[in-house]
Amino acid sequence: MFTACTGEDPPADAGDASPQTSPPPVTSTDSYVFTDAAGIEARLTLEGEAAAVLTVGNDTGDSLPKPGVFVLDARDGARTSWTVIDSSPIPDGERAEFRVERSPVPEAKHIGLVVLLLGGEDYGAFVPPRPGAAT
Repeated sequence: MFTACTGEDPPADAGDASPQTSPPPVTSTDSYVFTDAAGIEARLTLEGEAAAVLTVGNDTGDSLPKPGVFVLDARDGARTSWTVIDSSPIPDGERAEFRVERSPVPEAKHIGLVVLLLGGEDYGAFVPPRPGAAT
């Protein structure tokens, strides 16, 4: 809870209310995973040196705009857009799978950050694969 000081009265006490925290991230052994409280779940699975599969689930209550992906190179922070083939809106309650063309740079070992775009807007970063993680 945030309070503002107007200069006239002391701010209201927030009491013993605990701050709201984010749930722990969902992880996978073989995919980059994005989840949010609004009901979006996306997984990006790399396939070989130049392809990937993006799966997006939509339980938001509204249609989602076309998805996209960009990555940041861990070595220098360079941004590279990956092409989501036949990207299309995702209706509420549905799951869609898209092929993704990866550029040769960065190599998988140099991927620093993978970001989900919806309608061209940055929705946030994927959690990278973690060996031994839950799927």
